[in-house]
Amino acid sequence: MLVIIVVIVALLCQAAAAWVALRIASRFRPGWGWLLLAVAMVLMVVRSLSVLAEISLGLPQDFISESVGLLISLASLAGVLLIEPVLRGAYRYQTFMELETHRLSGLLQALPGVVYQCRNDPQWTMEYISNGCRELTGYAPEDLIGNRRIAYAELIVPEDREKVWQELQKAVRERRPYRLVYRIRTASNDVKWVWEQGSAVYDEEGEVAFLIGYISDVTAWRQIEEELEHARQDWHSEKEAWRRTEKRLLNEVWELQERQNEAIAYEIHDGFIQQATGALMSLETYRHLRNTAPQEAESFLDRAMHLIRNAIAEARRLIRGLRPDLLEEGGLIPALESFFQEIRTRHHVEIDFHNQTQFVRLAAPVETHIFRIVQEAVLNAVRHSGSPRVGVSLRQEDSTLEIEVRDWGSGFDVERIPAGHYGIHSIRDRAKLLGGWAEITSQRQQGTTVRVTIPLDVMPTNGIDLNPYTGNPLVPTPSSNG
Repeated sequence: MLVIIVVIVALLCQAAAAWVALRIASRFRPGWGWLLLAVAMVLMVVRSLSVLAEISLGLPQDFISESVGLLISLASLAGVLLIEPVLRGAYRYQTFMELETHRLSGLLQALPGVVYQCRNDPQWTMEYISNGCRELTGYAPEDLIGNRRIAYAELIVPEDREKVWQELQKAVRERRPYRLVYRIRTASNDVKWVWEQGSAVYDEEGEVAFLIGYISDVTAWRQIEEELEHARQDWHSEKEAWRRTEKRLLNEVWELQERQNEAIAYEIHDGFIQQATGALMSLETYRHLRNTAPQEAESFLDRAMHLIRNAIAEARRLIRGLRPDLLEEGGLIPALESFFQEIRTRHHVEIDFHNQTQFVRLAAPVETHIFRIVQEAVLNAVRHSGSPRVGVSLRQEDSTLEIEVRDWGSGFDVERIPAGHYGIHSIRDRAKLLGGWAEITSQRQQGTTVRVTIPLDVMPTNGIDLNPYTGNPLVPTPSSNG
């Protein structure tokens, strides 16, 4: 009877151990060992059933051997019951790690750049590289891992390769992260700028085990930086050009003032000084003769008074020439007509003036410059050409003023301007100041033509308001013929 109880208890333990082993093998998939344990327990169950069958047939059984089988069954059941919670926890941890690995892998694959792990060798031998390398380099991960098709170092352009390697090794020696910017050549032969950041991972002995890092495409940023740099250089160039232009204009203004001073000195010397000197000499003669020859002395006094009056008139003419009152009060066209009349009277030269402008008034600086341009051209023709006639025309087309002064005199070599022809330089300088230009043509014995074109809508201010229109530009000015 006791043997039957031992066999039945062993049978129950074997069946329970077999059921637990089968559940562990099916749910946790720990390996083939648990499935073999379950099969062993099933075989022991079969043996126990066969023992019970023999007992029912009256066959004797060994109590000691059955007791050992019971102990083995109890130990097997206790073992699987104790191990099952441990395997359940390990299985949950493994499942969690698989999920985390899958999630991390998804994140790495979704990154716009490349995550990598490589050896610390000159070939940058890849041990792992994310799928982003397809878009960045044009190569698949399996092409780069283990240098199977191409080494990553071969993608770096030769001009950058050595410098990048030296910078990386310096960071590794100093045990700090590295940041690199360099160019790579893709599978389609395109050149891209990339930014890389990474660091070395060291083993227990302090040696470099491998490198990990991230590489991203910064070609667009690099192009923006280059465009900004070009824009900065262009800005500095334009700034320097404006400085040179400003300096040149200031020099031209200074030279123009110097020439005007020389011209004024010339006018004073040939006009006012001559008259005043003649008057002084006549007065000196009058002083010597007034006691000995009173009648003759009176004639010298009259002549001195006449010269003084002429000197005063000449001084007034010079003052009007600096800024004619008529230019201030009546504008450009009346001032030119008055100047031409004075030329006719003083120099007996015919001035043919044709006015085809529509403006009434221009800004004061503009009127002054235009008046001086015409004045210089006409005076040059009167003094140097020997022509009995000078033609002057002003023609306005939209917002452009064209000036032409022509004589039919001796002419000269434009490339070799004779001494004293300061007016030629003055005309060109004044035209530049107004944003225009001057063209001077001349032939020997055929005369000279001065053509000046001035834009009336766009003028360099240079700190001075040169807005050309101060009145109604649509009100026409009556044409004048000299």
